[in-house]
Amino acid sequence: MTREQIAERIHWPFVIWVVSVINPLMTAPQLWSVWTTRETAGLSMGFLSILLFVQAGFSLHGFFTRDRFIMGSNGLAASMTLITMLSALYLRHLA
Repeated sequence: MTREQIAERIHWPFVIWVVSVINPLMTAPQLWSVWTTRETAGLSMGFLSILLFVQAGFSLHGFFTRDRFIMGSNGLAASMTLITMLSALYLRHLA
């Protein structure tokens, strides 16, 4: 069985669509927790920085390969990660 046949059998376009929707929502619970508890001690800025770099890189990959799902999903995910990071910095240093 070829990879194209496997992709067709498991409905790969639908699977990647679901993943593309879930990806930007991945950091939403962390962002919600930061703002509701105002607790940022357990938040690793190093991890979030690496995550932001990876998400932005995949978003650019989607742009250059004209893959809207990859570009949009990772662009939104990078935005959510950046908002989480900025929120943590705000609460740690300004609030």
